[in-house]
Amino acid sequence: MKQRIIIWSFLVLSLLGFGSANAAGYPWKNHAAQYDFLFGNDIDSHQQTRLTTSGELFGFFYIKFTGVNTSDGYPVATHVDWNAMPGCTVGWILRGKPGSATFLYHVETEHEVFLVNRADIPQPGAYAHFHWLGSGMPMPNQPPMDGYFLQLQAVDTFCFIHHMADSASAGKTCRDNSGVVVTPGIDIATHVNVVASFPSCSSCGM
Repeated sequence: MKQRIIIWSFLVLSLLGFGSANAAGYPWKNHAAQYDFLFGNDIDSHQQTRLTTSGELFGFFYIKFTGVNTSDGYPVATHVDWNAMPGCTVGWILRGKPGSATFLYHVETEHEVFLVNRADIPQPGAYAHFHWLGSGMPMPNQPPMDGYFLQLQAVDTFCFIHHMADSASAGKTCRDNSGVVVTPGIDIATHVNVVASFPSCSSCGM
C-alpha cells in the first residue's frame, strides 16, 4: 500500500510539472518485484522498470549527484552502477515500447546509434532512445535487434554528464563540462540515439 502511495504521489507531481527526484523517491531495490524487468545488459545497473499488461515498460532511470555545481548553477549528475556505488536517486520516469532497430556505429563517450524506420518510432510521445535486449553488444551488419524505444521524463534539474562526470569543474558551465542541462519534463537531448537514414547502408537489413 505504501509503495502505491509513493508511486501515485510521484505521478501526480510529474503531471503537475514539479517535484524533485527526492519527491519521486522510488528507492533502488535491485530489480525486486514489481520493478523486475531486465534488459540483460549494462543499463540494468541504473534502471528499474516493470512490464505492463500491454507489453510496455514503466519505471525509473537513476542518477547520482557528484557534489559539484557548475558555474551556471547546475548540480552535476551521472549514471553509476547503483549496487557498486549507493546513493542514487530518480532522475527520470522511464516509459518504453517494444520495437527493433539496426545498430550502425558507436562513438566513444556517446550512446550506440541505431537506424530505425521513421514509421516504427512510437507515437504519440518522445521515444528518442532505443535500447536492445540481451548481453551481446550490438555489432554492425547484423539483423535488426529487438529492444525498446524509451521516453524519458525528467523529475529534477541537473547537469547530466554521461561519462567522466567526476572530472567536472565548478569553474565551467554545464555545457563547457560536456554536459546537458536537464529540467523537469520530457527530455530527448541526453539519450537520443536513433536516426531514420544513413548513407551506404545497403546491408543494414531495413
